Amino acid sequence: MKRVLLLNPPGKRLYIRDYFCSKVSQADYLTQPVDFVMLSGILSGRFDVRLLDAMAGRLSAGSALSEIREQDPFAVIGLFGAVSLPEDLAFAASVREACPGVKLIGIGDAFREGGEKYLGPGSPLDALLLDFTTPDILAYLDGDYGAVSNMLVRSPAGILPPKRTPPGGVFEVPPPRHDLFTGYNYRHPFVRSRKFATVLTDYGCPYQCTFCVMSTLGFKSRTPDAVMAELRGIKKLGIKEVLFHTQTFGARRKDAAELCRRMRDEGLGLGWTCFSRADVLDAELLSLMKGAGCHTIIFGVESGSDEILRKYRKGYTREQIVAAVDYCDGIGIETVGTFILGLPEETHETMAQTLSLLGRIRLDYASINVAVPRMGTDLRREAVSLGIVDGDLAVMDQSGGDIAMPTKGLSKEEVLRYKKLAVRTFYLNPRYLLRRLSKIRSLYDFTRQFGQAAALVVNTWFRKQ
Repeated sequence: MKRVLLLNPPGKRLYIRDYFCSKVSQADYLTQPVDFVMLSGILSGRFDVRLLDAMAGRLSAGSALSEIREQDPFAVIGLFGAVSLPEDLAFAASVREACPGVKLIGIGDAFREGGEKYLGPGSPLDALLLDFTTPDILAYLDGDYGAVSNMLVRSPAGILPPKRTPPGGVFEVPPPRHDLFTGYNYRHPFVRSRKFATVLTDYGCPYQCTFCVMSTLGFKSRTPDAVMAELRGIKKLGIKEVLFHTQTFGARRKDAAELCRRMRDEGLGLGWTCFSRADVLDAELLSLMKGAGCHTIIFGVESGSDEILRKYRKGYTREQIVAAVDYCDGIGIETVGTFILGLPEETHETMAQTLSLLGRIRLDYASINVAVPRMGTDLRREAVSLGIVDGDLAVMDQSGGDIAMPTKGLSKEEVLRYKKLAVRTFYLNPRYLLRRLSKIRSLYDFTRQFGQAAALVVNTWFRKQ
């Protein structure tokens, strides 16, 4: 069988390149790239699939290149992040020089807009993959370019544009090769075991938040039967924790409820974390989720300002968020809130509202990010039209190590100060610290949380901006 290598390239910083969204790790976490999890299933029936994660393996560029030469692959599928693109392209050129005949395919957020320019003369890349849940990659590797829909392909006739049939309905992939990922030190602040698996039940998102790339992907789902088959395989590997990388767990409520019932009734014994929304999960579904092993939910809070939430089409209010968090706290599900500071309409007043919310909401964790004008989003079009970013790639680090853009009324420096103040407001609140300490369950739990907290402090206050 021909060999296909899934490559997460090395980098100067701890980059997360995953699901068309790249960033610098705010603390010290790094999860299995869900792109590769899905592709491992699609490719494995036809190819000898290998994984080289230079980020998780902490490989230098030289060591990673030596490993690629040794693997001698027929094709390399590489992750490319907008946050690390110059480094990634330079490494791809090194791969091309070391392995002249290899097919080199890129996937990543940088290619969601204007991807053709990355296949021009002198580019090391042969093609760009725009959807990692379809069999297009198989047709491409067979040389059947006419059967490819969701790729940009360089051919003798020129660059072939994608047909991009809008995703919808149901999709299926063969069982992913979770065994490929068990040899790396992946870690996530909210999973409760060193050994965990990443699972995708839905692709994209049906909601239209203007700053999020997920709203540009369309929306399609896997059946509960297919997900259960995957979960059984995960359990056989001895894995007891799952991160559902689904953007909005419960968006298709009937399927989510059925999946939870079956997980509970089969007694899989898996603990799990998921992403969802305050206006999606009700008491009945939350009860099913808890009974199926859910212990942590990551909610998109984004802002303490209802005006900001309305402007950027979140579809819910601050009080709905507080109510959802309080309900989860009452039934013993931990919660994480993700926040985005520095959207174009942000002001001192809206920042103060967010700080006020951070001081009173009963979240177990908060992830404080800065706005990034991601490729293909309405936010990017708004930022370009306002002149606060230009049409080039610009800074793409939502962790706040660098600030992508000012707002209409706040400078980049002010956005950075508010970001640091938000972290301090939440994590150094004495009531929060006491509540957090009271929930420590094990030595692993303590070391995991202490390590992530230490990395967050260093990256927030001491990393060079």
